[in-house]
Amino acid sequence: MTALLATTLAFSSSAEAINLIGNLPSNDGGGGANISAGVQQTAVGFTLPVGVGYQLDNIVLRLSTYNTDTDGDVALLQIYADATKTSTSPLGATLQTVFFTNPTSNSDAASDFTFTPTANFTFAADTRYWLLVDATSGNYAWFGSFPAVAPTGVATFDSYRSSNNNGGSYFNNANRYSFQVNAIDATPVPFDFSPQFGIAVLGGGWLLRKKFKKSK
Repeated sequence: MTALLATTLAFSSSAEAINLIGNLPSNDGGGGANISAGVQQTAVGFTLPVGVGYQLDNIVLRLSTYNTDTDGDVALLQIYADATKTSTSPLGATLQTVFFTNPTSNSDAASDFTFTPTANFTFAADTRYWLLVDATSGNYAWFGSFPAVAPTGVATFDSYRSSNNNGGSYFNNANRYSFQVNAIDATPVPFDFSPQFGIAVLGGGWLLRKKFKKSK
């Protein structure tokens, strides 16, 4: 029990989401990349630093004419990984097994939409990733700011790549469409100890030990 108590007091996982990479808020002045099922898609690349992985919390996209109610738009977000960090588009990376719960919308107005993973996914340290924004039905626009705002965060921004042939090939896109990848540090961090909590835990342990001795 002593070892368990020491472990509990020594470590705790961080639960506060941080900006892994992103450029929100958007002023929508840069217009948008058209995203259409089976035709047009756009990806953004970024590379994680050495030493620590990050668990995906959610992804926020600035979208316009995204209407799941009237138009039946269905967004498709995919994540590709490249441990060699040599890829220049999703074509040079490996599709990861991560799926999202899509937000709903009954409006064509530009807004921030949050996509939440259905299971835990961890971005590995020292790895390049591509977030691909696509559609399985309908079409919508991924909006950006003007002047263009480059994504920043814990990860390092690489580039935007777009395709007009459903991912058969990609070309460089100088626009900076608005998004944010929120994540949680996957490394255990020292527990934020408080005297009140420590007394409560130690007192509980003393009572448990006393009860155990009486039962012998």
